[in-house]
Amino acid sequence: MKIHADVINALKNLDFLKEERTTNLPIIQLKSVKDAEKNINSLKWENFVLEKDGDFSVYLCKNHSDIYKHWNSLAISAKEEIIPQIEERLDNLIADSKLLESMKDQIKFDIVGLAIYLTIKKEIPQVESPFFDELYALYQSGYIPCGYAKGCYKVL
Repeated sequence: MKIHADVINALKNLDFLKEERTTNLPIIQLKSVKDAEKNINSLKWENFVLEKDGDFSVYLCKNHSDIYKHWNSLAISAKEEIIPQIEERLDNLIADSKLLESMKDQIKFDIVGLAIYLTIKKEIPQVESPFFDELYALYQSGYIPCGYAKGCYKVL
């Protein structure tokens, strides 16, 4: 199983840190790239994302094992089909001092997770993950999610 072509295109075309950003999700806009770096690389955010990722994979394993068995092949597909172009765009943002190098790994992890989720959602429309839906909405709006506190996403 591979990542769907329209998912690949949608994720490759995310407009990171675009000028005009709006969302209906509750957010805390971080003031600086340094502040964003501190949050995105924090153990708290990493554990939060891993927990949500784990919740989704456990749900799939229990309820849709026929799809769950493709998890690793989907991850490999996402890393091959999407990440090289994403990495190039992130490197440009780093060169422009809009991101820091240490932030790349978490963003790439998010994109791989989104690719898997969005592809599985196309296969099984009733599959839901409020976290991945919100993460995708934030990235689509041009934000980079960096943390979560008091019911709000911390974003750059």
